[in-house]
Formats: sequence, C-alpha cells, structure tokens
Amino acid sequence: MKLYSKKILINLLIFIPITTGLAQSLKTDSLSLNDAIKLTLTNQPLIQQAVEQVNAVSARVKEQNSSYYPIVEGNLSYAWIGPVISLAFPGMGNFDFNTPNNYDMHVSAGYTLYDFGRRDAELDLIKSYKLSAEEKINLVKSNLAYSTIQTFYSILFLEKSIAVKEDQINTLNQHLELTKKKVASGSATDFDALTTEVRVSSAENDKTDIENALAKEEIYLKSLLGYSADQPLNLSGDFSTSGQNISLDSLVTQAFNMRPEIKLAKDAENSAKLTKQVSALGDRPTLSLDASYGLKNGFFPDLDVLRGNWAAAISAIIPIFNGNRTDYKVEEAEANLKESTQEILSLERNIKAQVQSAYSDWETNKEKLDRTKIQVKQAEDALSRAELQYRDGVITNLDLIDSETSLAEARLLYLQIIYKNVLSKYALDKVAGEVVW
Repeated sequence: MKLYSKKILINLLIFIPITTGLAQSLKTDSLSLNDAIKLTLTNQPLIQQAVEQVNAVSARVKEQNSSYYPIVEGNLSYAWIGPVISLAFPGMGNFDFNTPNNYDMHVSAGYTLYDFGRRDAELDLIKSYKLSAEEKINLVKSNLAYSTIQTFYSILFLEKSIAVKEDQINTLNQHLELTKKKVASGSATDFDALTTEVRVSSAENDKTDIENALAKEEIYLKSLLGYSADQPLNLSGDFSTSGQNISLDSLVTQAFNMRPEIKLAKDAENSAKLTKQVSALGDRPTLSLDASYGLKNGFFPDLDVLRGNWAAAISAIIPIFNGNRTDYKVEEAEANLKESTQEILSLERNIKAQVQSAYSDWETNKEKLDRTKIQVKQAEDALSRAELQYRDGVITNLDLIDSETSLAEARLLYLQIIYKNVLSKYALDKVAGEVVW
C-alpha cells in the first residue's frame, strides 16, 4: 500500500495552502477574495436600496433649499357677477357701477424675509438625515463584505475537508480489498472485513454531510455575488493571516472611531439636537413680503377695459397661543436627545465587549493552532510506527486503520483550526471597524 504517497498528498492539500492559492490565482476563471467582495458590493440590491435612500434625502435637501427663494404664481380668473348696479341720469343714459363679466390676470410673488433661523435649522436637520443615510451605506457594505468573507473561507475549508475524507475513504477501501483477500485465503475473519466496511460507510456519510454543507455555502455565495444557480465557482485563496501583534486597547479605540453603528448613533444624536432646535423656533414670528401685478377690468369709468394694477404688502405672523404645543415639542425632542445619548453609551459598552470577546477568540485559536500542529506530527509518527509493526505482523489490519483514522482526524482538526483562525481574525477586524472593501 502506498501510504506514504497519500501522506504527501494530504500535506500538499493542507500544509501548503499558499502554494495552492497562488496556482489557482493563475487561472483566468478563478475568483479571489477581493474579487468576490467587489462582485458582492456591485451586484447586491441592498446597497442600491441604501443609495436610493440617500438620493431621496438629497431631494429633501434641495426641497428645503427652495424655501430661500420667492414663490411666484400666475393667476387667471373669470367671474360673472350680478346684479349690475346702474344709475340713470336724465339725458345722459344709464351708468353702470360694475360689470357682470370680470376678468383678472396677474402674477404674484411671496418671499419670507425673516423667520428667526427656522429655515436654516430645518435645512441642517435634513442634512443630518443625509449623513445618516450615507453612513448606512457603509454599514450595509460592511455586513455584506464580511458575509462574503465568511462564506468564501467556509467553501475553501469544506473543499479541503472533502479532499481529506476522499483520501481516507480510498485508504479504507484498499484495506477492505486486502482484508477480503485475506478472508478468502483464511488468514482473516469476516469480522475484520465487516469492521472495515462500517468504517468506510461512516467516512462516506461524513463526506456526504460535508458535501451538503458545501452545496449550501455555494448557494449563499452565489446569491451574494449575483451568480446564477448553474454558474460554477472556482475560488482561489489560502488560510494565511497577518501575524502582527495587535493591542486590545488600540482595537477598542479604533472600533469607537470606525464602527458604522457608532457613526449612525452619533448622527442620530446630532439629528435629535437639531430637532430640538427646530422645535424651539416653532412659535417665532415670520416676516413676509408679497407683491402682485396684473390686468383686470371693472375700473371706473370704462368697466370692460383691462387695466394694469398692482399690490405690495409686508405682513408679520406672530403666534400668540397654540396650546403650549411648542413647549411639548421641545420636551419630546429633549427626551429623544437623551435617548440618543444613552444609546451611544450602551453601544460603546457592547462594542467594547465584542472586541474583547473577538480578541480572546483570536488569541485562543492561535494557541490551538500550534498545539494542533504537534498533534498532527504525533499522529504521523504513530502511523509510521504502526506501518512498521504491521509489516512485522505485530499488529492487525484494524490497528493500522485506527492509526490512519487518527491521522486523518488530526489533519481535519488542524484544517478546522486554521479555518477558525482566519475567521476569528476577520471577526476581530469587523468588530474593530476595519474597512475591507
């Protein structure tokens, strides 16, 4: 049996992932992690939905800016009025004081001269909504990017796990074939063959479960990328991570400065402040200028002749009593402001806990990685000794299978720890607000 060649194959699959990733990257149809993230951010409707929300708020900003301009209107009207008041003068006929047909055509303009800064405050408030909408795009991008990363590495992990299982199954089948020959020759019992068959079946079931998990991850990744269901995936990547030491305190500080959730919460706090300011200006006077010019008939003495006419007025609207509505709005805005402030404090506390937890996971997985390497080496040494003992007839075929199974399990465990180590590093990046797109 070519057991050493199989060990070399597994080593190539697991212990040299960087070489594998570089080889795959040379293929024209391969998809790197950065390519996958770019495709996700390009094809996801959630991002376009967030962009349209920004566009909607931008339109509201333009709408509010229009309040700084005059409002100009054109008016056309016709009115039939009766009765017509007439006065008869002897020898001069009847004189009408009004006409039944009344025409009016004029252009009017109105402009708010002064409103104690209400328009400015409302504009600032809407602009704060726009900042929140823009920051929401970053939050959506962050969630989608990290979902892509997790699914990407899950697929790589499951593909390599299948390769390990396939090698284990091939080895077990070779043992089974050899055992059946021994049973036929009388040098082994049916129990040995049955036991080997059970192990083959168990390994095949494990492989089936992994293949099912792989299929689900591929479906989800294709959904993120905007791929069709029948479009193939050819991922190129490895499980290498940055080995630099990172300070926990610096990560917490970075998270407070970079997390989109924090920025959104601070935007909400600022919006609450501006809402309070707008509410406080609710009972301030408004000074307006109105003017109009047009053509109209009904002027004495030629009532049916259209004549130019104009009007200009300055008016002030001074609120006197509105049932204390303004005070209640200010009170509501003050409560919302306090709520926003408390939300930031609560969010900072949760983010700090998230960073600490993710940092602990990352440190733990790094420690496990070193220990698991030792376990794999020990399992390889144990298998080498078992092969020698098997050739010398000291142990049975089942004992050799036990050693091979232990090595396969150790390698799967090592592969799993590498996978978890990568994901824990990206999880730490996410909670620290690291931008990966």
